[in-house]
This record gives sequence, structure tokens and C-alpha cells, in this order.
Amino acid sequence: MRKLSTTVVLAFVFAILLFISCSKGGGGTTPPPNPCAGVTISVTGTTTATSTATATNGSITASASGSSGFTYSLNGGTAQSSGSFSNLGVGSYTVTAKDANGCSGTASFNVTATPCPTIAVTGTITQASSTTSANGAINASATGSTGFTYSKDGVTFQASGAFTGLLAGSYTITAKDVNGCTGSTVFTVTTVSCPTITLTATPTNTSGPTATNGVINASATGGTAPYTYSKDGGTTYQASGTFGNLSVGNYSVIAKDVNGCLSAASNVTVGATCPTITPSATITNTIKCEAANGGAIAISVVGGATPFTYSKDGGTTFQASNIFSLLTVGNYSYVVKDANGCTSTPNNAAVAQAPAGTLFSQVKTILANNCVSCHGGPFPQNGLNFTDDCTIVGQAARIKARAVDFNPSQMPPAGPPISAADRQKIVDWINAGGKHNN
Repeated sequence: MRKLSTTVVLAFVFAILLFISCSKGGGGTTPPPNPCAGVTISVTGTTTATSTATATNGSITASASGSSGFTYSLNGGTAQSSGSFSNLGVGSYTVTAKDANGCSGTASFNVTATPCPTIAVTGTITQASSTTSANGAINASATGSTGFTYSKDGVTFQASGAFTGLLAGSYTITAKDVNGCTGSTVFTVTTVSCPTITLTATPTNTSGPTATNGVINASATGGTAPYTYSKDGGTTYQASGTFGNLSVGNYSVIAKDVNGCLSAASNVTVGATCPTITPSATITNTIKCEAANGGAIAISVVGGATPFTYSKDGGTTFQASNIFSLLTVGNYSYVVKDANGCTSTPNNAAVAQAPAGTLFSQVKTILANNCVSCHGGPFPQNGLNFTDDCTIVGQAARIKARAVDFNPSQMPPAGPPISAADRQKIVDWINAGGKHNN
């Protein structure tokens, strides 16, 4: 009996120990707290623009707040202790800041390009000794920036603006600054035996920024006729001094006489002359108790060339239709653009909510005088509160049925019926559309 009791006790103790051991490894362990709970990391910074559109010398300097021990990465790349990122091209970048606990915040930055300065190229010309002698020269210099190199073919650049060993002809000298910004001028090398050829070139502007009806009329004197003319700096020539179908832009016009003698290049600018475009708007206001975006603007135009396109956001986006619908209450800046790219000045159109119509107001007064005692207050009969405009509109058919169609009238249920004149006002309102603005 003593031996059996000892066995039972030992088994009991073992069971208790096993239970305690299993309980320590159970699934009820409380998870560790989230170190990022309540932590908001904000990333701010500044950008430095690139020197040109193709340069890669932009930068971002970012900093973070809301925690400590930050590291920074650009577009998900390798993390670094500094928030400064250099050697960047034009584009959008995302900087992520992560604290010591792995909590993070992000911000987007746009690196833009610094506009190029205006680079002017001037120079002196040494004429060739004859039409077949390659001893002409151009000595060019540039202003407007620094660190210039020079080219006469737009491909190969040199430190000096001096170009020698030139035949008679036209040369476009391009100057490029340290940031890759360029300017150019056409120079004409003639021969010492050539007379001075005087060129006159007169432009006629296009009828709009995108039109192609510009004209240059050129004529020459001082050489031996007939002359030929070029508008591209001497690359191609034509017999006529009239150049048509031109778009807005700058043209280098040169005259050449029958002996191959050239005039100096004349830089001619064809601009755009826009007509006056006058738009006007017809506005459809929103109606209470109907869709909030029920407004519309219809635009008509006087002046300009068809077809027109239309904008309601001040000229950011344009559409072919002159009607803008599904508009909410608000102010809209509309602009019209004609077929030649000419635009009107922005005009304002205000979409409002249409006021209550006369017929509706009469019906509301009838209901106030006859029905609101039951259909009003905090607990209106049948849940219909006739002090509410939209309830009246929504129950137009019910109102007519109870007040007009039933004989005798069921509105009000007690007391004399609504007068014939008032019943007619209800009919007139419903026949007009039964809306808040009728």
C-alpha cells in the first residue's frame, strides 16, 4: 500500500511539472508593442536646379523630424546618414527617412532645370580672295555667360572662336557655355572681288501661334541679277524672294547674285498677330433638391478662326465642345482658343444655385397655411415635413392627389378644403415641372 501511494504522488507531481512547462511556451504570449505607433515622421527639404535640361548637377537636401537617428534613401536606394543627394538630373524623386526603430516617412521632390541665358554671338569676317580661294575667316565671340567653346558645324567645338581657311559661303557659328547652353549667328564670307549686296527682307506675321501663313519678302541690290534667296542661312536657295507658308520663328535670309556673291545674313523674325476673340457664356444654375452637379456653361464666340476649343480652368486643358456640364456651384475661368492657337482673355462664369421659383414659393405658402400644423415640427405626420423644400418637391404628386384630385379635398383633413385658387397654384407648379426653381 505504501509503494502504491508513492507512485501516485510522483505521477501527480510529474503532471504538475509538465503543465507548468507547457504553459511557459503557450500561444498566449503578449506581442511586443509597435515602436512606430503614434510616430509621425515628416520629411522636408530644398532642391537645387540643374544648370540645363540635360545636365546632372541638381541636388536635394532633405531633413526629417518626428523621431531621431535618421538615415535617408533616394528612390528606395541605399540608405545613408545624410539627407543630401547630388548629381541629379531633371525629374521627380522620393526621399525616405527611417529612424532607429525602422519607422519611416517620405516626401517627393521635383528637380527642375535653370533656364538658359540668352547667348549672343558676334564676330568679324575676313573675305576670301576669290570664289575658289579657301582663305576667308570668321573671328567670333560670345556674351551672356561664361566658359564658351565654339563650333561652325554644331558638332565639333573648340576653345577659340577663330575659324580660318574658309571658302566664300554662309557659316553658322554656335557658342556653348560651361553648362551646355548655346547661341548661334549666321556669318557670310564673301570675296574681295564681290560687290556689296544689300538685302531687304520684310516679314508678315502669321494669324496665330500655330498658323503657317507667315511670309517673308526679300529683295537685293548691289550685285549682278538674277538673284537667288535662302531663308535657312544659305543651305538652300530659290529664285523667288518670297517665302510663304511660314510658321512663327526666326529665319536667316541671304541673297546670292549670278556670280555667287552673297549678301550678309539678315535675321528675320516671323511673329503672330492674333485677332480679338470675344467669348460669352450662358449659365445653367444648379437646382435645389436635384443633383449637386447639375450646372452647365455654354460658350459662344465672336472673332477668331474656327474650329474653336474651350477651357473652363483658365486655359490649362481644352475640349472641342463649347458646353461644360455636370458642374457644381462655383466660379469657372473660361478661355477660348481658335484654330491658329490664338486665345481669348480669361473670363469668369459663376454657377450658382437657382433661387426658389415663384410657383414653388406659392405652393410652400399654401402648405404652411394649411398643412404644417400636422406636417411640421420634430415629429411630422407620416415623416413628411412640409417646411422642408426638398420634401415638398419629392411629394409633389402626393400633394396634388390629396389637395386637388380628391373631391372633397383631403388636405387639410379637418377644416375647409384648400381654395380653388390655391388648388390651381398647385396644378400650375406641377405642370411647370414641379421643381424648386419653377
